[in-house]
Amino acid sequence: MRIACLTTSLSLDNGWGRYSYEIIRRLPDYGIEPVVFLDISAPKANQDGFKSYSVLRSFSNGIRKPINLQWDWLKIRSKISNCHIVHCFAEPFMPLAYLAASRNPKKLLVNAVGTYAFSSLNQKNSNLYYQAYKLAESIPTISHYVARLINERLPEFADKLQVIPLGVNTEHIQLFPNHQQFPKRENAFLAVGQVKARKGTLQAVEALAKVVEKFPEAKLYIAGSIAQTNYVQQVKNKINENNLENHVYFLGTVSTEELNYYYSRVRGLVMPSMNVGNSFEGFGLVHLEANSFGVPSIGSLDCGNEDAIKDGYSGFLVEQGNTDAIAQSMMKLLDPSFDWSSMSRNAINFAQSMSWNKVVESYVNLYQSIA
Repeated sequence: MRIACLTTSLSLDNGWGRYSYEIIRRLPDYGIEPVVFLDISAPKANQDGFKSYSVLRSFSNGIRKPINLQWDWLKIRSKISNCHIVHCFAEPFMPLAYLAASRNPKKLLVNAVGTYAFSSLNQKNSNLYYQAYKLAESIPTISHYVARLINERLPEFADKLQVIPLGVNTEHIQLFPNHQQFPKRENAFLAVGQVKARKGTLQAVEALAKVVEKFPEAKLYIAGSIAQTNYVQQVKNKINENNLENHVYFLGTVSTEELNYYYSRVRGLVMPSMNVGNSFEGFGLVHLEANSFGVPSIGSLDCGNEDAIKDGYSGFLVEQGNTDAIAQSMMKLLDPSFDWSSMSRNAINFAQSMSWNKVVESYVNLYQSIA
């Protein structure tokens, strides 16, 4: 079986690219040949089992969208002639997926990942996005939260929705037989992701100010890009207001090896996501990544975090913006009387139950059911 895959990139430093890569690279193991089309700016990523073509121009909306769509169609039509299914991993390419599946009739899958699954319906070319949903055999969503929002906005497609959560790499778990031991961890937390309002960085810092009153040695490491924005300045101002200069450390963008190092030394990950306008956290993959290192995680209710954290088992879910609740969860993970080691083991078990291999098996079953 050959699958035409449309996505932005196969890069590990962004959401669309990361989950596309983890799924696509495993498909050949199941006898499926992906033919991958990426944004024109994406580096080629040819690997054993599949080829990629960085040719797509129709990512952005605007007056050139119709022209770019025709360009993309001309670039891919001969290469997808023998494909059985068109799978759109990234919502911006839904119009192209619709053209590809309708002009040379093929089965269509359209993933709903996050904010763009809805904002695209308000664009100039919104009808093409709607037609893609209408033509699709299935609309896999990455969380029950995203599925619920689609069901509310587009109830006519409710029977097409299928929740297939994101996954996590678990191969490294056996390499760290003692990494879950509480005494070897410092009283520190890790936040992973770009410093921006949707990630709840400001709320994490405000909660830390409450934590250090009881645990003066508590720290927060922030791993992610730091753009010069008003929001970043708000976070820095909050740090100064609460005298947290020796408690908060901006690591910037770090390598996978560096990130794994911090996962192995902290006692919790904190990413209390916030719904900001029409933007929301579709899943929150870093929660699972932390769990795979035995790190319990703290996230927010009313977003995709609800699928990434098993409350009270692999971490804690708290009300959005409730810094008291965030602080209480953080202090619980630092409290010597709390059975941190058991929650750490639970976190590992939860991560193993959410492996990428299980995610891919779900997609393979879906392909086979509609082919």
